[in-house]
Amino acid sequence: MEKILTHRKKTIIYNYAVYIFISIILIVSLNHYGLKLINGLRAFISGESLYMKAQHEATRHLTNYIFTSNPKHYDLFIENLEVPVSDSLARVSMDKKESQQITYQLLLKAKNLPEDAKNIIWVYNNFKNFDRFKNAVKIWKEADLLIIELEKLSREIKATLTQNPEMEMQKRKEYAMQIDNLSRLITIKGNDFDRSLITTVTFVNRAVLLMIMLNALIIGACLLVLSIKYINRLTALQKDTQIQNEVLMQTNTELDLFTHSVSHDLRAPISSLQGIISLAEIEQSDAQRTEYFTLMKQILARQDSFILKIIQFSKNKRIDLNEDTIHLPTFFENIVEDLKYSDLNTPIDITYKITPQTIITDAFRLDIICRNVLSNAIKYSDTSKAVNYINIIVDIKDNELEILIEDNGIGVEEAHQEKIFEMFYVTSHHNKGSGIGLYLTQQMINKMNGKAKFNSVFGEGCAMTINIPTCVVS
Repeated sequence: MEKILTHRKKTIIYNYAVYIFISIILIVSLNHYGLKLINGLRAFISGESLYMKAQHEATRHLTNYIFTSNPKHYDLFIENLEVPVSDSLARVSMDKKESQQITYQLLLKAKNLPEDAKNIIWVYNNFKNFDRFKNAVKIWKEADLLIIELEKLSREIKATLTQNPEMEMQKRKEYAMQIDNLSRLITIKGNDFDRSLITTVTFVNRAVLLMIMLNALIIGACLLVLSIKYINRLTALQKDTQIQNEVLMQTNTELDLFTHSVSHDLRAPISSLQGIISLAEIEQSDAQRTEYFTLMKQILARQDSFILKIIQFSKNKRIDLNEDTIHLPTFFENIVEDLKYSDLNTPIDITYKITPQTIITDAFRLDIICRNVLSNAIKYSDTSKAVNYINIIVDIKDNELEILIEDNGIGVEEAHQEKIFEMFYVTSHHNKGSGIGLYLTQQMINKMNGKAKFNSVFGEGCAMTINIPTCVVS
């Protein structure tokens, strides 16, 4: 009898062990495929960003072609339009179940990264019939129809200009208006596509987490039946699984941040370059043009370094704070230098009151914080005012770096002020922001053990005070 009981006990333990093993495999599989699906959706969002950027460039060159009749602009229009066209052909290729190599090459032609291209193919082939994903594909197809319409319009414009190089200005303006309308409609589709995918990502995150938690609870119930020894062992395993879940959620959050913040955080230097290029195009002096080219090189060099840091930061999501040495006046002058050539409707007086000290802090994070706040101050300047200003006041108090950035821009309505640091929250006026810049700013400040205080009077301006622990270099 004792042998039978011992055998049954071993059988029970064996069955529980097998069940626990299967549950663990299921959790790992959910983690793997959940992350793979999320990465695929992120790749779609990244591809949409490339799609929209190329479309905007294409319409800009086509508009330039209308008013200049310069064939170079038409060639650049065709070159940029190749990105959304290649994306469309890739989708058609997947619908026709053609060779994945053909689809892969088309996605690369659309400037997607190799790994992103593989993820896009995997997600599309496996989830295209799911309702949540169907909506995004429907929006994609509608945007492609607008791209086709834009392409047809470009051929009509080219034919008209070829036959009549001296086309009337009124006709040129009508064509430009048609292009602008198409571009606006495509942009709306792009935003709808983004929102649809973000909703899907949120759903996948919750579904994966829910299934993982359910399995974890089942494992816990099984552990209660086993001996203390097995309970201790499997509890430790459950804790490890929970840590992996937290890492997965953190990874998803940071991926979301970097995917959606690229346009916000890199847009200002690109606008500066566009401004300098516009000035260089009309400048007659070779010396002045050389100076413009020098400024372009400086901005590109700093931006290249900034992009590299973002890539490194996204790969190493748990990176500790760096200890960099920065000279405060030079640090802020460099940021303003990057931003001052933005396409502004009105000039802005920027004044500095910065303590001339050198400190040790995380330069990368501090750069993102100050760049985002200053970019918003510039972006939301009040064109109705005779004088626009931004005051940058920096001091060291009790081993804390205190930064005050104040402006007399349009301000933020009181109803929005408590929500400006929330992810994806955008105030209604002007719809200029992506809703990610100040969220990322707040996360960076928290990481540096700092704090931020925001004050605003609508119609009068804003003031952002940032306090961050620091160490002054003697």
